[in-house]
Amino acid sequence: MKREEMKIGTSSCFTGSLEESALTPLAKAGIDYLEYTGNYVFHMRKCDFPKNAEKILETVRKSGLEPWSFHLPFSRNKLDISYTDKELRAITIVTHKTLIAAAARAGAKVMVLHPSSEPIADDMRPERMRLAREAIIELAECAEEHGVKLAVENLPRTCLTRTSDEMISLVKDTGAGMIFDTNHNLIEDNCDYINNVADAGIEILSVHFSDYYRDEDGVLDERHTLPGTGINKWNDIVDTLIARGYEGPLMYEVPSNAKNRAPEDPITADELAQNMRDVRDGKIR
Repeated sequence: MKREEMKIGTSSCFTGSLEESALTPLAKAGIDYLEYTGNYVFHMRKCDFPKNAEKILETVRKSGLEPWSFHLPFSRNKLDISYTDKELRAITIVTHKTLIAAAARAGAKVMVLHPSSEPIADDMRPERMRLAREAIIELAECAEEHGVKLAVENLPRTCLTRTSDEMISLVKDTGAGMIFDTNHNLIEDNCDYINNVADAGIEILSVHFSDYYRDEDGVLDERHTLPGTGINKWNDIVDTLIARGYEGPLMYEVPSNAKNRAPEDPITADELAQNMRDVRDGKIR
């Protein structure tokens, strides 16, 4: 794929809504794809995704967008595939299977999965890795049954997959691929992470683009701000993704009320779309 051929898309975290009135400005700004995003309450109660998947798809397409991915919900206390508590882990897996089936009916092609929550103590990592891998195999099979793909996300801090070695150990030969988040690598260089995972034969199925930076105390952490506001080297990241065979859209995960924006100055759909085009075209380095 060439840079100029890349489509652009955004997580619905930008709007916080799947209503046509919220999505139409994104399409009018030139954005092509949407990732369905929300927590358990949003998906299972507010939207009732399992019941309304076809209606939601109709709304998205009527707005002028096309679904690309679905972010399975996660939480520290309720939804975690690496839980050692058997009952909670079983509930998480059943919830994910239900939503995978619904999201497939709603047109999503990639199912985004967090492999854990946090904190995870070092002495618990092997067990949490084992449990997460078992769940990934089961969920990847479920995704395949519904004609979609499961993508495991790289995560920061003490979460699982904070290094490429952990991603490889967790995902290789499970039937799943990876979604690469440019905002989550606190230990390893982004391009090194991509190359290591690709060298292991793991497919990069999607991306989450946003920027991050060190705060006034020098702490590097996820920020989810517009590319160009942080430390990422965007040309290197895009070039590396393309070189390693990535063929999906350039997907953003930036809320309109990003951390570095004043409440009275949210990011507009036009600003978001222009930033996407600038990254794609190499204008934001």
